[in-house]
Amino acid sequence: MGTKDEPFRRALNRPYYYGYARTGKTVYAYTKQEWGIGAGSGGGDHKLIRSFYFSLLATALIFLPASLACLVFGLLALFNMPLMTLVMVFFGLIFGLGVLQGYFNVQEEWRGRKARKLKGLPKPWWQAADDHAYEWFLTHPDSRIQMTLDYFPHSAKLRRQEAAR
Repeated sequence: MGTKDEPFRRALNRPYYYGYARTGKTVYAYTKQEWGIGAGSGGGDHKLIRSFYFSLLATALIFLPASLACLVFGLLALFNMPLMTLVMVFFGLIFGLGVLQGYFNVQEEWRGRKARKLKGLPKPWWQAADDHAYEWFLTHPDSRIQMTLDYFPHSAKLRRQEAAR
């Protein structure tokens, strides 16, 4: 048996993430770079906020103008109302954090798109649970995927098999 933090270490250092394309039941294996900003949870719902276009739209049309407007009004109010200046600078910083988050989301998804395009992988729309991905790769073998807990760290089936040995 491993140490107490071994499952946590495996989850952090997993070589592949598993997901479904927009249509179909095929499970694809993605590296962290290919995953991009990724898919929604395994519950079957795609979260719009995790999409490339929403991140771009929110950053360009909402957060960036709001941040700049707050900072401009804060500078204008600096001469008239010191308290209002602090409020505007505070909201400018809050919206500025939205700009940074949007920038990093867009950048990560852009890199993921390029990496997926090189291998011909579709965008992951839904995350596949490790147990389902394990079953999929048992029936559809892939030379890159080893059937170990390092590759499927959250698989209850593999844990039971390992404990039975």
